[in-house]
Amino acid sequence: MFKKSALVLLALSLPLTASANWSLGGGYINLSDDSNDSDISLGGIYGSAAYIVKTENENFTVIPELRLGTGISDDSVDFYYGDIDIELESFIALSLRAQYQVNERFYLYAMPSYANAELKASGFGESETDDEWEFGFGAGAGFTITEDVSLNFSYELYDDTDVITAGISVNF
Repeated sequence: MFKKSALVLLALSLPLTASANWSLGGGYINLSDDSNDSDISLGGIYGSAAYIVKTENENFTVIPELRLGTGISDDSVDFYYGDIDIELESFIALSLRAQYQVNERFYLYAMPSYANAELKASGFGESETDDEWEFGFGAGAGFTITEDVSLNFSYELYDDTDVITAGISVNF
C-alpha cells in the first residue's frame, strides 16, 4: 500500500515541478516600415508562452519564447488612383532571450528571433495576402511588479521592419 501511495504522490508532483518555470503573457505589438517611400504602421495584440531556464549565475537566465498575435489596427498607402489598405492578419515569433536581472525589480534582455508576419493588402476591388519568415534581433527591459508578475518593453528589427512591444507576463 505504501509503495502505491508513494507512486501516486510522485506522479502528482511531476506536473507541478515541470510547470514551475513557465511564463504566460500578452500585450500590444506595433510593426512599422518606412521603406519604399511609404510609412506603414500596424498594431496588434499577442499572447506568449515561455520557459525560464536558470543558469549557474543566479542573475542570468535563458528564456525560449513563442509569441502568437493578430492585428487590431490597419493602415493605408496612398497611390495616384486611390488607397491600398494594409492589415496584419497574424504574427508568429520564436525568440531566445538572454536575460540579466540587474536588481530585484529591473532586468534587461537581448534576443534573436525568427518571425513571420502575414499581411493583407486590399484596394481597387482586389486583395492579396503575403507572409514571410525573417530573422531579427531585439533588446528590451522589464520591471517586476510582484514575485510572479512583470511588465516588459522591447524593440526588434527584422530587415526594414521595426517591432515594438509592451506586455505583461505571469510566472508560475
